[in-house]
Amino acid sequence: MTITPSFSEYLVPTSMDVPDVQTIILESGDGVGPFGAKGVGEPSLCSVAPAIANAVYDAVGVRIYDLPITPEKVLKAIQEKKNHSQS
Repeated sequence: MTITPSFSEYLVPTSMDVPDVQTIILESGDGVGPFGAKGVGEPSLCSVAPAIANAVYDAVGVRIYDLPITPEKVLKAIQEKKNHSQS
């Protein structure tokens, strides 16, 4: 069920919509960064490229396995798939 049919009616969440967050600091000396810091932001980026590659596959039916996904690579993959299906 679509609750918001268009972006003009979509209400962007604000800081008032976020619940209170309690921060707990855990110190550890086994991180590789300065003062034992550890990276936590990078893992969320790991799924972006595969999601885009899957969207390309869903749209045109060919898989692209290396980045960047360019129009030239997509066209080449489509042509190769077409050539393989004809032989």
